[in-house]
Order: sequence, then C-alpha cells, then structure tokens
Amino acid sequence: MIQAAICDDEKRALDEMVSKVHDTFRGLRCQIEIFKTDDPFALAEHLKSSKPDVLFLDIDMPRLSGMDIAQFLIDSGAETLLVFVTSHDALVYSSFQYHPFGFIRKSHFDEEIGSVAQSLISELQKRTECFTFKTGEGIFKVRFSDILYFESESNYIHLHCTDRLFRFRGTIASLESELSPRGFIRTHKGFLVNQQHIFAIQGDEIRLSSDELLPIGRTNRENVKKTILRYMR
Repeated sequence: MIQAAICDDEKRALDEMVSKVHDTFRGLRCQIEIFKTDDPFALAEHLKSSKPDVLFLDIDMPRLSGMDIAQFLIDSGAETLLVFVTSHDALVYSSFQYHPFGFIRKSHFDEEIGSVAQSLISELQKRTECFTFKTGEGIFKVRFSDILYFESESNYIHLHCTDRLFRFRGTIASLESELSPRGFIRTHKGFLVNQQHIFAIQGDEIRLSSDELLPIGRTNRENVKKTILRYMR
C-alpha cells in the first residue's frame, strides 16, 4: 500500500484533490492511504514522525509555502516523492531546486493526475529493484534509487552510489541500453545519470542531489533538457 499525504490550504480544493487521487490510484489497482490537511504547519508536524511515499503539495500557501515544506523534506533526508500542485505556472521553474518528482496544474488536474500516478507507481516499484554486477570482490546488488551515476574509464565503469563507490568492467553504451527505461540518461559520452538524483541544470552542467557537478556534452544538451523537463512533469 502506498502512503500518501496531501496538503492544500483551500479546504474545498483539498477535498476534491483527495477524492481524485484516491479514485485514480484505485483505478490503477493500487491501494493508497492518504493523510490530508489544509494546514501546512500540521503537515510539517506530521512529516516529523511519518515519511510518506508520496506528497501532493500546493506550492502557493500563506505563512508556510510548499517550497518551505519541500526544503524541510530535503533537510530531513526523506525519500518522499514530491508532486507540486499549482495554479501559478511561473512557480514551476523556481521550484526545480527542490527536485520535485512532478507537477500538476490545478486547472488540468483531471487530465494530468493519471499519468503522474502511473509514474509514481512505477518509480516506487523501481525503488525495490536492484542493479546486479560483478567486481573482483564478488557479486553485488544495489538499489536503483541509491545509484547517482555511472562513469566510464577505459574498459571499466565507476558506479557512484549515495554511500559507496564500485568499479567493474563494462561500457556506458551497454548500460545505457539496459537502464534508459529505468530513468537513467546519458548526459555526456562518459556519464550515465540517474534522473532521480538530478537537482538542477546549470548551463552546461547538472547538479546532483549529492551536490556534485557533472558535464553535459554538446551533443547531449538538447536531449538532456527535454528529457529532464518531461521527467519532471
């Protein structure tokens, strides 16, 4: 069962959102349990003791905004998937720094909730799956969600994880073919990056959740930007 939280300071909008989210996930044959509140401070208290899988969050709320809540999640190290819900499209770009999983426009909620829900379910399933590889020390399994990026070095691959570095034989090309359906993108001839950990695009570089900067190849630039924007919708 997916644990979710929904917060919108407008009670009517909140109730409608809860109903539509519940019906959408039920239609996808996925059980969901929802904590709802129209008080962002109550949500902040809830998040101190509970780490939901998914958080649907209104960006523009008085006193404590959706971005404030998003910063709290980042600071707490929670792996909650954040979906911003907004009636102000201009706020979408300023919210990229909080690495939201997606966005839903309030005026198009009915049309957009279905694809977002499917992506959320797929992402949560991926988090339980592992990448298996062999090194000189033995066979290892790493959760896809713990992988930051792969870096090529001659006939070897450096696997950069959130807490460890591995080295094994392989090529970026073969990894790209295997892992692109799982949300990994070739940002440069020598790098294959987990989109889940891309924090921002800064000129010709991407910043990861680990604060590392990686180059974007000239031939990869447009595809990277389009793919990242599509991933975050």
